[in-house]
Amino acid sequence: MNQEIIYLEEGNISIRQNFWKEIERSKKQYAHIVMIATKPDIIKQAPLYQELQKRGELLILVHTGQHYDYNLSEGVLGEFGMRVDVKLGISGKLHEKFSQVIERLGNFLDKLANEYGKIPVPYVHGDTMTATTADKAAFLNKFAVVHVEAGIRTFTPNEHFFNRVFTEFQHGKFDWEQYYSFLQDQRIYELGSIEPYPEQFDTRGIEASTGFFALPHEIYKRTLMNEGFLEDRMAVVGNTVADAVKISSAKIPESNAFAMYPNMKYKKLIFVTVHRRENCETEERFKAIYFAIKKLVQDGFPVCFLGLNASESAIDRYGLRSDIEQLVEDYRDNFAYGPALAHHHEVMDMLSKAGCVMTDSGSMQEEANIIGTPCVTLRFGSDRTETILAGANVIAPPVNSRLIVEIVKGAYDNNNMRKSNIYGENVSEKIVDGVLKILEKEKKLFRLDHERLNIEQFFDFEIS
Repeated sequence: MNQEIIYLEEGNISIRQNFWKEIERSKKQYAHIVMIATKPDIIKQAPLYQELQKRGELLILVHTGQHYDYNLSEGVLGEFGMRVDVKLGISGKLHEKFSQVIERLGNFLDKLANEYGKIPVPYVHGDTMTATTADKAAFLNKFAVVHVEAGIRTFTPNEHFFNRVFTEFQHGKFDWEQYYSFLQDQRIYELGSIEPYPEQFDTRGIEASTGFFALPHEIYKRTLMNEGFLEDRMAVVGNTVADAVKISSAKIPESNAFAMYPNMKYKKLIFVTVHRRENCETEERFKAIYFAIKKLVQDGFPVCFLGLNASESAIDRYGLRSDIEQLVEDYRDNFAYGPALAHHHEVMDMLSKAGCVMTDSGSMQEEANIIGTPCVTLRFGSDRTETILAGANVIAPPVNSRLIVEIVKGAYDNNNMRKSNIYGENVSEKIVDGVLKILEKEKKLFRLDHERLNIEQFFDFEIS
């Protein structure tokens, strides 16, 4: 579908042919702008896109182009029936991409509002670079955003906890069940992290320009209110990924995942993804993870390790290419290493058949909970701490390979970790209901203080 669309250059961006004519003909006052950039964005924004489409709203899909190849973009766009209207085509270093989104989207919103008379209602997702730049482009034009998956924060177990864990492990006293139980005690956690996790600055920046907070869990409502954000624009709706998983799970019979990785078929596999900067760009951390994977393979566990762009680069950077190729050769029956799966239903197919997942992905932690697969998070803390507190997820700090192996073995095929979905259902419907209710009442999401405080009736600028 997407290959047949003709795009025309307009300044630094590409716009679908006849787009402006359709905008001009539309009788709708509000333009609902769904922002996407990465594969997780597309997956989580897809149900929202479908819901707005079903309701007949004026819908605009804007793609920054951060993920652009078939496996990371086009595959899932086609899978969910999403038609891109505007391509921002960002490129270069991270700071260049930041400025490009703000400038290009800002110009687009300005034209949409001031030349075509539409009120933009942008929907940004999560903690991404696109979300924290799109919101700035909107806010500078006096448009607030709908923040989908708002309020997420990293919670990290304290120093005392980790010192105790590593000391006990060194003395041969590591108790997995005790470790699992301690992680479910919220009292051991500190809020925040100084590491360069996007959520540490992206999410907080977005919150300041949010007109509707679509919260995935109650824990984040409490956090936001403690930070001084206003409750009247918050709604604990769940996570749109729950809608996406439901859509994709229905397509699992069509999956070709095990055609790509035939040696994983009919096996209770360990599903592995690693991509975060702090893991892939820190040699000690990446090697701790890699050699844990290698040990699990050598111990006979079936392991499928998807080589994402960041992990592929790390393997080359740290001289592990020949080692992993040899591992593939020596363990053909129980080790698979290859490219990312192009479609979400293929990921869900493999995840649903896994004994556990090893990941540093926020989205994968959510998906594992929804589909009922134990999760091991390869980080020091988590921005999905609700899954850990619920007992569906455990942290495996990327320091000691042997400890990671023990944590994974404890989680593998552990029925106590197969917790029910904590992220709800019909989430996109709840978000659209909430947004439309505000627009019906207030005509916009952006509020000046005199509007927010409802004191407009006291304006008096005449002196008698």
